[in-house]
Amino acid sequence: MPELPFEIWKDRINNEIKSLEYLRVIEKDSIVWHENNIELFINIKAIGFILGDFKDNINLIPQRSHRIFLKINRSFPYPGGIDFSWHSNIFHPNIHPVDLASSKELGTGYICLNVLKQWSRLSDLETIVKALQKLIENPNPDDPLKYNICLEAADFFKKTNVEDLRDKYNIEAEEEKEHKDDIIIVDD
Repeated sequence: MPELPFEIWKDRINNEIKSLEYLRVIEKDSIVWHENNIELFINIKAIGFILGDFKDNINLIPQRSHRIFLKINRSFPYPGGIDFSWHSNIFHPNIHPVDLASSKELGTGYICLNVLKQWSRLSDLETIVKALQKLIENPNPDDPLKYNICLEAADFFKKTNVEDLRDKYNIEAEEEKEHKDDIIIVDD
């Protein structure tokens, strides 16, 4: 795999970290530098759902914070230079978390993210964080991961519109909240 010269790679990683610090997603004291990689946890704010207790119907509970482990390898920013692992519970067709609190199966942490399939050396971590936010709030039931809980989530989201869930729980997407914060109302 191609690699940048070490000093250039290190400068690029430091710039990427500054970008993530600006977004306020890096988990405090989680950055660990190794000789050939860096590891960290990020927390993404977006409206997703976890499974609650249920008997006959699926009962979802809104979840606003999501924890993801990142490992940035020496081959970053080239394709394959970053590894992800989803560490918080979520009921989603495209995410198979490590923590499967509502299931008897073991979690893998896999994330089906098209941004990674289209990765180029010009891609950056800020783009990935924003893509993860979109993925959380917009599950794709037509392309689920092949795990029982993901297939169950795909069936659910094919029948239930995410907008209807937001209305049911009286919540708005984080992106909508961000834009509302940008509006200034001046009274004459």
